[in-house]
Amino acid sequence: MGAPAEWCPNPTYTTLLRVRGHSMEPLIRDGDIAAVDSSQTERAQLDGKVVIVSSDEKGLCVSRLRRYPKFDILESENRDYQAVVLDKKSGWRIVGRVLWWISAAP
Repeated sequence: MGAPAEWCPNPTYTTLLRVRGHSMEPLIRDGDIAAVDSSQTERAQLDGKVVIVSSDEKGLCVSRLRRYPKFDILESENRDYQAVVLDKKSGWRIVGRVLWWISAAP
């Protein structure tokens, strides 16, 4: 897929993933395609951004990173899903930042 250069600041580290699930609806829907920059993983740079995270138990997930003074959380757009606190016990790690996504027409 071709995209303007300004959409992919790090093309070598940018991949496309198909989103499955409803946790980020209505922003990102089941079946959308997300462009992910795997070079962007520093939490300090990603506050409020949509990210791809990974855990051994759950695999890859899409979520919004929120940073607070004493902890960070992963927050879904869909309020039916609970936020997850990011700590060493949670097992989640940031895989990359979602740069943009493509949705099919409704």
